[in-house]
Amino acid sequence: MEELDIKTTGGNIHVYKQGSGEKKIILLHGSGCDSAMLSWREVMGKFSDKFTVYAPDQLGYGKSDKPENMAGDSFYDTHIETLRELADSLGLDKFALAGLSMGGAVAMGFALRYGERVTALFPVDPWGISEKIPLGKFSLWYIHKTDLTLKQFRWIANSRFMAKWLASYALIGDKKNITDEIIDDMLEACRADGAGKAMQDYQRSSCTEKGVYPYYVNELRRLKMPVVFISGEKDNLVPKEDVIRAAKEVGTEARILKNCKHWSVKEMPEDFCSIVEKNIG
Repeated sequence: MEELDIKTTGGNIHVYKQGSGEKKIILLHGSGCDSAMLSWREVMGKFSDKFTVYAPDQLGYGKSDKPENMAGDSFYDTHIETLRELADSLGLDKFALAGLSMGGAVAMGFALRYGERVTALFPVDPWGISEKIPLGKFSLWYIHKTDLTLKQFRWIANSRFMAKWLASYALIGDKKNITDEIIDDMLEACRADGAGKAMQDYQRSSCTEKGVYPYYVNELRRLKMPVVFISGEKDNLVPKEDVIRAAKEVGTEARILKNCKHWSVKEMPEDFCSIVEKNIG
């Protein structure tokens, strides 16, 4: 696997590249204790040799730069324009795009803005399609009035038990798939500089007094490329019902990965790759 460092206006982006095929795809990870390799490691090696796969650490995560002032109205614009600059630097005029959770919202936003460049779109358990803030006013207080998100990451970083509980509760449906390697990776991610800050920036930009942001469902009919929504059957962060409703807006069916939670791509990487390969011409 090749590793690249790409300069953008928003900061330096670290990118993992696998393969040299003519079909190009960019994979965007989510928020929380996440990074390109944490979400996509299992997937990257399972594409056929027809693909070149790029997985960047988004701003604030992994080996990429960690800007101080990400939170706010420009949060998603910054990620979308950073992705555009990244694709330009990689020489990718047209490419498929997949995004998990927060990465799904960035991917949809990019496709709505630069649709001529996206050959196919794969939102996976994406933020940006749910109307309500989880836990409502309590979440707003927790996110905007406290720094408990930062403390939460410190608690997880120092507790293997907490990391396993988080993986079981929200991320992975089949406990047999919660390996020591995954827990080690989660602990390392939570111990990294700025890990909690990246999550806090995401939360404060996405859950506001005006409601959730962004909310793309009413715009999805503008998408002209093939779109396949993917959901973990047991995801309790982005309910599959929201994913199914979003899929109907673009006239397609959602692909539901059985017994999976929010990290469905880690649990069923072969299924994800199969879905992508069947929907890219």
